[in-house]
Amino acid sequence: MQTQPRTWLSELPSSSGPEGSPSDTIAHLERDLAAVIDALALLGVKRCSRCKQFFSCSDPGALFDCGQLVCFGCIKAWWTAYSGQINVSDRDEVERKLSSWLRKYHHAEVRKEAPDKQLDTTNFDIVTTCGECRGSGKLLEGQRCRFCNGLGTVWIVVPA
Repeated sequence: MQTQPRTWLSELPSSSGPEGSPSDTIAHLERDLAAVIDALALLGVKRCSRCKQFFSCSDPGALFDCGQLVCFGCIKAWWTAYSGQINVSDRDEVERKLSSWLRKYHHAEVRKEAPDKQLDTTNFDIVTTCGECRGSGKLLEGQRCRFCNGLGTVWIVVPA
């Protein structure tokens, strides 16, 4: 006696029975898809919260993590939307993490002044609090901060 091999299709509720409505089938598929996504996370693959692409966790420059995972390709649009939704203290903390991540993994440069928009070859740029003087514009000795020219802010510029 031979048995039929089971497939994921054979596990779906039948549409001929009373419990086999299309909404039940969709709910079943959604549960299965969520289980697959959870399994991928166990294997070291995580998903961008914006574009839904999967990235390897072994590449620390692939996804920026600040409570949401965002890939480098989505950072510009995400930051534009997200920065306006958070309070100032949270924004400073996320800016510090973001600027560090951009410098470490995406060759971002710290500039004292705004990039020239006529010669702009940047992929992404943000203004952040100067990490050396913590936004005061002055160093411990009371001198003007040489990293931000006393402005308290710097540009983080990612080249294209």
